[in-house]
Amino acid sequence: MTLDLLTLTLMTALVVHVAGVLFIVETLLRKEDRSGRVWALAFLAAMLTTEAYMVWAAADGAWWAVAVGNGTFVAGTGLLWLGCRTINDRPIQRQSIAVAAVGAAAALAVVLEGPGGGDWAGYWLLFGGNAAFAALGAVESARGTMRRSGTALGLGLVLGIESVFFLSRLVVAATLGTDDEVFTTYLGSEVAGILTIVLTIVSVVVASVLRAEHVRMRGADDSAVLAIAPDGVLLRSTFLRVLGGRLMRANRREELFGVLAVHIDALPRIATAFGVDEAEHVRQTVRAAARRLSPTTAVLGADEDGTLLLAFQPGSLAEARQLAARVHRAMLDQLRTAGATVMPAIGMGVSLTSIVGYDHRAIVDGAVSAAKRAIDSDDTSVVVAGEEDARVRTEKSAL
Repeated sequence: MTLDLLTLTLMTALVVHVAGVLFIVETLLRKEDRSGRVWALAFLAAMLTTEAYMVWAAADGAWWAVAVGNGTFVAGTGLLWLGCRTINDRPIQRQSIAVAAVGAAAALAVVLEGPGGGDWAGYWLLFGGNAAFAALGAVESARGTMRRSGTALGLGLVLGIESVFFLSRLVVAATLGTDDEVFTTYLGSEVAGILTIVLTIVSVVVASVLRAEHVRMRGADDSAVLAIAPDGVLLRSTFLRVLGGRLMRANRREELFGVLAVHIDALPRIATAFGVDEAEHVRQTVRAAARRLSPTTAVLGADEDGTLLLAFQPGSLAEARQLAARVHRAMLDQLRTAGATVMPAIGMGVSLTSIVGYDHRAIVDGAVSAAKRAIDSDDTSVVVAGEEDARVRTEKSAL
């Protein structure tokens, strides 16, 4: 039996819509983390893609539907990659901009070629974008948290097959053309439709199982990872989890909340010049000073590079700045008292919800960035994240 393009497109759309709706409904009905929501957006993009291609297959002259389908196709694959990064607790802000930009470019490429571009208008961005994002997703599924889950291998395999398929389409189309028999027979729309059906079924099952495993692992980890270390400093992942709960409550009550980042400059260079023991002595001395001066209700954590993170609730911006200056002086005094061989530069960065907002990742990133700017500054040891931008906005609104 030979299936025509319209029938195969309808079959593909049916499978994608059923799988996508089931995944989205499950996401809405259960308490979910960010990865499930990102993947739900990916399935929404896939559903829109099939609808656009159905219009293209059924209606003559609907070249604009190819633009919509190409853009959402690339964006959907990119969102699968972003979901993998989310599970691995990696940032997706800049990556999201890249996915949106490539998806928009894939759609724009078709628009620029117009009605005369044919069925494969803008194919190089469609094939190249999908191959790149699928490859990134396959790599991401083999690292971090996903690497420890056997189920993640299934998703990595699905994305790897997709990457190889689209890379093959790109190479063949660029060298032989989209009208060549090799392309139409082995890499054309009919083959892509069948492959999409298989990959959609596999990916929705694997993503659902992986998501459930991740939620269960997080629930099991909470009781163990949230145990306070002997020095009272939490790891970044645990600190972010605790901070997220505090910020959620503060947001509901419209209360001010802040994060203080303490960045020690040149610890690796200190280890090279004076030895690892001296660098560790400096780090432990600074941590001890932070614990001693932290407010009783504050939460103390550490970033991957040793930057200390202090979550606290100040009464005002001035109070937050005073705490940062007081902690900075105490750290320098304690380093002198402890007989440190070298006095490193210590930058203090303050990030407040009144300026940055209540997103826990944004407020931490803002504090860390401000602390690094404080080290580079000759005028002050304490920098408030976004303070200059807020002042500019205030001045403009007063004009």
